[in-house]
Amino acid sequence: MKFLFGLLVVLLSAAAGGVAGYEAATHSRTAAPATSSSGTSATTVSVSQGQPMSWAEVARVDGPAVVTIINQQAPQAGVFGTVPGATEEGSGFVIDQRGDILTNDHVVDGAQTLTVVFSNGHQTPATLVRADKFNDLAVIRVHAAVPAVLHFADSAAVQPGDPVLAIGSALGQFRNTVTSGVISALGRSITESDGVTIHDMVQTDAAINQGNSGGPLLNDRGQVIGVNTAVNRGSSQTSIFGTSDSVVAEGLGFAIAGNTARNIAARLIQNKPTASLGVVYAPVTSSVAEFYHLPVGAYLEQIQAGSAAASAGLRPHDIITKIDGQPLNDTYSLDEIITADTPGQIVTLTVWRAGHTFTTHVKLSAKS
Repeated sequence: MKFLFGLLVVLLSAAAGGVAGYEAATHSRTAAPATSSSGTSATTVSVSQGQPMSWAEVARVDGPAVVTIINQQAPQAGVFGTVPGATEEGSGFVIDQRGDILTNDHVVDGAQTLTVVFSNGHQTPATLVRADKFNDLAVIRVHAAVPAVLHFADSAAVQPGDPVLAIGSALGQFRNTVTSGVISALGRSITESDGVTIHDMVQTDAAINQGNSGGPLLNDRGQVIGVNTAVNRGSSQTSIFGTSDSVVAEGLGFAIAGNTARNIAARLIQNKPTASLGVVYAPVTSSVAEFYHLPVGAYLEQIQAGSAAASAGLRPHDIITKIDGQPLNDTYSLDEIITADTPGQIVTLTVWRAGHTFTTHVKLSAKS
């Protein structure tokens, strides 16, 4: 059994990806974008939720809701005196008429000032509403009329092979760059450069370039099914001769699933804490489960001391298969279900442990 779990950990860790292999889709630059004297339109367009559109129609209708975010960081003390702070740029998109914009936490992290650039070149200051570094999401707000608002689709309904469109500020200077592709896979886990592991990610072969972080991944109805976050451009591998070979990857982009992003964005705006079990886990997909003769679910790698999971007696190597009767599978992940709940809520977990299944009740805590 120990050998089985050892192999499982190796396989799941490989599926999650190494820290060095993934880069956030952001970009550093010092040149300010061109300014425009024109303001944003006072008429807000609400994207249609009806019939499928051509990609040209999606880009035309959704494009005004996608923005460039300029993160001007504070000056830093250097050996020869104070040096200007770095300028980071990423993407985001408007999610309500109040002016709330959803993006990645790493796009706005460390900002002294934030500036939003709309697709027509108009610039306006923005303020941080709240950020969730554990899920790499943040909401910022502009006090200006917004030209369009994007809506979320049910990301649990997407399937590999579905067509998708990505819009973002490629390299931080090519605003509203449009790329297309398909959903390559679901339920991916990746570890970002800061060590944060994000689960339930949507993989796509639509080009995700530096600067695309925080931009929307859209279906053919112009609805958001993910928040573009990271790209894997390859890694180094050791050959049989002991040398390091560089492996170049193409078309490996990753987006935070829309359902998870929508739930977290609502809590950030309402200033409500996000529920947590206090576990580090890896998804056991249907293919991994079939190979190892294990149940599909969430394989618990670590239990945080003093967490809700610890209080409920959960242990490393347990596999959570259901939450309140909802099976965890390739469509519904632990993160997606828990982030829709509230701290203090009691949920019923179905747990597989070393060949035996049992249920236990857990009082969710707030993610710290």
